Amino acid sequence: MTRLSATDAARNFAAVLSRAQAGEEIEVVRSGAPVARIGPARPEALSAARFRALLATAPAPDPAFAGELRALRRATGPPEGAWPS
Repeated sequence: MTRLSATDAARNFAAVLSRAQAGEEIEVVRSGAPVARIGPARPEALSAARFRALLATAPAPDPAFAGELRALRRATGPPEGAWPS
């Protein structure tokens, strides 16, 4: 992560935004202490209402889907161990 002083970030703000758009994360410091991070925009999560609206417009699952899913679960068996955290 690149560190820039607040003064340098302010003087070169358009360039800082271009770097962030390209994927770089920039830490802005004032008197040596971090005060902000500028980086690429992250997609926002869907609200519950928007998710329900999308589900309402989705096509219904194939009638055989539940049976296929049960067969797949039987074929693969239980997990072998806990996922690492």
